[in-house]
This record gives sequence, structure tokens and C-alpha cells, in this order.
Amino acid sequence: MKKIKILLISPTGLDKKGKPIVQNKTYLPGLTMLQLAAVTPENFDVRVVSETSEPIPFDEHWDLVGLTGMGGSGVVRGWQLSDIFRAKGVTTVMGGIAASLCKPEWTLDHTDCLVTGEAEDTWPVVLDDFVNGRLKNYYKMETVPDVTKFPEPVYEKLNKRYYGFWRPVQATRGCPFPCTFCSISEFYKRSYRKRPVEQVIRDVRAAKAHGTRYITFIDDNIGVDFKYCRELWEALIEENIIWASQCSLQLTEDEDMLALAAKSGCRILSFGIETVNPKSLEHIDKEWNRPERYEKAFKVVQKHGIAVSTEMILGLDGDNKDVFETTFDFIMKNQISLPRQYILTPVPGTPLYEEMLTEKRIFDHDFVKYNGGDAVFHPKNMTAEELQAGYWKLYQKLYSAKNIFRRIAGNPSGLSPYMNMFVWATNMVYRNHISRDITPGIV
Repeated sequence: MKKIKILLISPTGLDKKGKPIVQNKTYLPGLTMLQLAAVTPENFDVRVVSETSEPIPFDEHWDLVGLTGMGGSGVVRGWQLSDIFRAKGVTTVMGGIAASLCKPEWTLDHTDCLVTGEAEDTWPVVLDDFVNGRLKNYYKMETVPDVTKFPEPVYEKLNKRYYGFWRPVQATRGCPFPCTFCSISEFYKRSYRKRPVEQVIRDVRAAKAHGTRYITFIDDNIGVDFKYCRELWEALIEENIIWASQCSLQLTEDEDMLALAAKSGCRILSFGIETVNPKSLEHIDKEWNRPERYEKAFKVVQKHGIAVSTEMILGLDGDNKDVFETTFDFIMKNQISLPRQYILTPVPGTPLYEEMLTEKRIFDHDFVKYNGGDAVFHPKNMTAEELQAGYWKLYQKLYSAKNIFRRIAGNPSGLSPYMNMFVWATNMVYRNHISRDITPGIV
């Protein structure tokens, strides 16, 4: 029996001119499409493509095309690709966090079928309905998928020619914190679920079998449950991997946990500290972050041989024009290896978006600009133009050749030569993106 051909696409983002962002490699592939390929029945032939680095096979025959996408220009690019395939007579299905949080009609204008919520359980139902000629145009998640029963991701679906050496694995899903700007918090409804350690190790070994020992745990906050982390990290020691992830500052309060993380292979941790301004943290219900502890916390992380990456937000209600210089000074003083900044973005579906709509502060509804690099709302203590100009000047200053050297040379994390080279290379990729007005980290 001839297999039904499915193409699963992770769309790239769009640049300032509305053109797809393309580069030689996808350095950090997503896990969504590998998960969906794993739960796809055997009577389907599945191909996975990341548009950031891999040409989309428009001219090949496909029975069904599935698309996901991050917020902003990523989901807009998904809509564009869906339009192209539908014009060819191909049925398209679209889902993901952005499509789930947006108004359904925004996506249904471009696709045959919208899937909202976590899709591991819904996807096989969609496929069965498609085969039997009863595909609906809208599927909502009926029950939350059981993370303890996920199959092994199908890493062999990644064409190594188009990907870097990092592979995604998930240990925990969601985040328990209520940050009002965060799409993750809204999508997962502040839930936090942990996968069995033996299954995580199984997935790590599958990723290693694909030819790499460099693992990115794509968890939104891996360090919440110390008991779970201790069990996982002890199990990882024998796997001899190098790993990176993101977590909250709570982890820095227990040096034994940091030491164990480093022993298990952790070399980079990303912290969403958002701002050094306590008044701004109140605006997003994250005052528990306590900026006064940042410097001490990062010194402890670096002392254990782990490089610090940060994500910060500019344009919060407590910010004025001094925020750019204050942020620069903080990053340079603490020798942050991989600093990333975003302009506050009212992501549709989040409490922040509803608040700003009510206050009539959003003036630009062009979703292409919801990428962290454009001001689409009226800040309280500066103009939108001042916010956007200050943001890009800060990035240009942080990623000048001189300041990259100052942040990395002699960094107290003391990374190995190979990992240090990776950090240098990532800084140069971000520097290139900044020169092209592309927000670092969106592809």
C-alpha cells in the first residue's frame, strides 16, 4: 500500500523587508516536529524541514503539510507557506503556541485545519480523520498529553547537512510562574510536568546516536524541582554529554545543585532576569526575581564552570531612557557570555496583551513586527521611537568586536576551548543578525 506523504515544516522568521531569514545551519532545531513524527502511524511517510537552513521542497508531491511557528514573523511565515501549498491543492494543518494563542480566524484564513494546544494526542486523530475524508477545520486539545508516555523523538528525520551539533531533548514541560508577558505561561496554564528520568536518558541516547553529545534541554525552566533535577543530573553523569538549558534564579541559591549540574555536563544556563529595575518587575508580576541578587548569583554560576546567558526586556513600565545604559553596564560588569534583549511585546493571548488593548496602548497590529525588535505599543516613560532606537543602539554596542572580547576573554566560567569557541561563534552570529536588524535568538 502506498504511504501518504506528509511534510512537517518549522517556518523561519521574516526580516525587516519581509523576506525569509536564511542561514547555513539551524543551530538549535525545535522538538515539536520530531515529536509529531514519532506519534505518526507507520502508514505515513514523514519528512521534517527547518526553513531557516533547509530548502522547502515545494515541487515534490505532498498529501498533507503540517506547520508550526513561534510568535510574530514566524507564525506569519507559516501562514504564507500554508497559502502557497493550498494554492497547489495540498491540504495544510497548522498549530503551535502562537497559533493557539492568536484568534482562531487569523490562522483559519490561511489553513485547512487549525490544531490548538499540545498536539501529541490530537495529531493522530487529525491524521485518521484526514485519511477517512472527515478532516475538520478546527481541533482543540481535549486532554493534556501524558508526558510520561512520549515516544522517542525521531532524530533521524533531521538532515545533518542543515543542522548544527546541538540536539533538543525535553525533561520538563511548562513553567509554574505567572509572568504576564509570557506566552509559555499562558499556553501551559502555569502547569509544570516532569518526564520520567529513564525516558529522558533514553532520548539523550537517541540524540547521541544521531552523532552528537551536545544536548539542549528545551525546558522553559529546568531548575524548579531540585529533587527531580538531582535524580536527572546524577543519571546524566555517565552519559558524558555537554548540555545547556534555561532556568530561573532559584537554582543559584543551592551551590550543591550547581556543582551537580556542572558535573553532569551543564556548560550554559540561560536566565530570564528581564530587567535590573525592581519597579519594572512589578509591571510583569515578577518582582520575586530580586535584581539585588543578580550579581552574586551569576558569580556563583560562573564559579562552577557554567557560562551565563541572559534574556532581558526593555520598555517595561518602570523603564525610562536610562535603562539602556544601565543594562549595558550590568551586562559588561558581569561578563554575560550570551546577552539577549527584547523590546516588550504584547503577545496576543497573554494577560499583557489584554491589558494593553484595554489601555489602548497598542498602535501597531502588524504581527510581523511582534518579534522582540520593534516597539508596537506606547511605553510610559519614553516614546516608541526612543525605545526602538535605544534598543538597537544597545545591541550594537554590546556586540561590537571590542565588547564581545571584553565579555568573553577571561570569562570566569572558564569554559573548555571548544565550548569557548562555540560562545565566540554564537556572539558573531548575533553580531551578524544585529547588522541586519534581525533580533538575535528568533531563528
